[in-house]
Amino acid sequence: MLNFISANNVASNAMLSVFFILLSYIIGSIPFGLVIGKGIKHIDIREHGSKNIGSTNAIRVLGKKVGFFVFFCDVFKGMVVIILLKLLALGNIWNSPIEYFFYGAAAIIGHSFSIFLEFKGGKAVATSLGVVLILTPIPAIACLIVFLIILYSTGYVSLSSTGATITVIVSTWLLYFLGIHSTGFWDYFIAKPTLLVSILYSVLSMLIILKHIKNYKRLFNGTESNFKKRKKEQKANL
Repeated sequence: MLNFISANNVASNAMLSVFFILLSYIIGSIPFGLVIGKGIKHIDIREHGSKNIGSTNAIRVLGKKVGFFVFFCDVFKGMVVIILLKLLALGNIWNSPIEYFFYGAAAIIGHSFSIFLEFKGGKAVATSLGVVLILTPIPAIACLIVFLIILYSTGYVSLSSTGATITVIVSTWLLYFLGIHSTGFWDYFIAKPTLLVSILYSVLSMLIILKHIKNYKRLFNGTESNFKKRKKEQKANL
C-alpha cells in the first residue's frame, strides 16, 4: 500500500511538473512585441527595423515608452511560473521535484520558438534576464549594470547583451564557489546556486551568444544598428 501511495505521489508530481513546464512555455510563447505593437501602435514590428519581436526592436520601432513596456513583459514572462511555484512551496501546497530553472527554460524556449509564430521568435535576452533575476538576483543585477555600461559606451545592443551574458556566467560561478547556503530572506541574494543551475546557466548563455552570430557579422561589416548614431541622426534631422 505504501509503495502504491508513493508511486501515485511520484506520478502526480511528474504530471504537475509537466503541466507547469507547458504553462511556462505557452506564457513564454506570447509575442508581446507583436501583440503590444499591433494593439497600441497598430504596427507589426516584424515588418520594421531588425524584424525581431524582441524588446530591442520594439524600442527602436515602437518608441521608448511602448518598447520598455514590451521589455518588462518579456522579463516577467520568464519569472511568472517560478514566482507561482515559490508561493506554492512557501504555503506548503506543492514543492517542485525539479529545479526551478527548467520552468524558466521553458519560457525562454517559448520566446525563441513561439507556438504562436510557427516556432519562430526572438533571442530571449529579456526573458532570460527574468529567469536569472528571480533565481539568482546578484548575477542579474551585475549583468544589467554591465549591459548599461557597454550600451552607454558603444551604443550597440548586441555587444551589451553579449557582455551581460558573459557576466551572468562569471558571477554565477563566483557565487557557486563563494556563495552561502540560504537560510533566510537576505541570504537569498548571495545564496550558492546548485552545480546543475550553474552549468545550465552557462549552456543557456552560450545559446544566447550563438543567437547573436548575425549581429557579430554586422558589427564586423559596420552595418549593425547603433543607438548613439540613431540619436545623432535624429538630432541632425530636427
